[in-house]
Amino acid sequence: MNVVRFRRDEFLTLRDEIKATRSRLFWIVAMGLFGVPMLSYFAYDAKLVWLLVPYSVLLLIVVFVLEQSNMMRAGRYIRERLEVGAFQVEGWEGWLEANLRTRLIEKHFVACFVVIFFIYYVMTIAMAVQRLLEDAHSDPSGQFWYWLWGAAATYAIGAIWALATLIHHWRATVSTTDNNGTK
Repeated sequence: MNVVRFRRDEFLTLRDEIKATRSRLFWIVAMGLFGVPMLSYFAYDAKLVWLLVPYSVLLLIVVFVLEQSNMMRAGRYIRERLEVGAFQVEGWEGWLEANLRTRLIEKHFVACFVVIFFIYYVMTIAMAVQRLLEDAHSDPSGQFWYWLWGAAATYAIGAIWALATLIHHWRATVSTTDNNGTK
């Protein structure tokens, strides 16, 4: 196989991967926007199942950030290895990064999603804690107090970890430049 054909096939494969990632992102957002409220509604009567709802929201945030980062990584590879390295031209990805306004909508989309789902995360934590408090007050054995404190600790750890991960990976999620801002 010659180099030009290999690069073209590599480019087409990466573009297909980006399309598939965008499709997965759509479903992640849809699952979050509609699935979390439905899961919250159906889990309300199940005592300890409510503990899992905040973790589900946290998982959606992480999966979204992962998919978005994967898409931007493919775009970076196209810009650095294919457009500039192989073809010696500024292509689509290079043009996007050279014009900062073109990436602005992606940054706003990612930020909007993350803010909405952190609000969902806090809301589902509040609902889970409320349920556990109700159960703890009515349980003479005191078992639900352990569940309450354990859940509260893991929810706090999850929130700190998710925020730290998001801050650390923010640029990779919204840009095809490296962490130092160089192209």
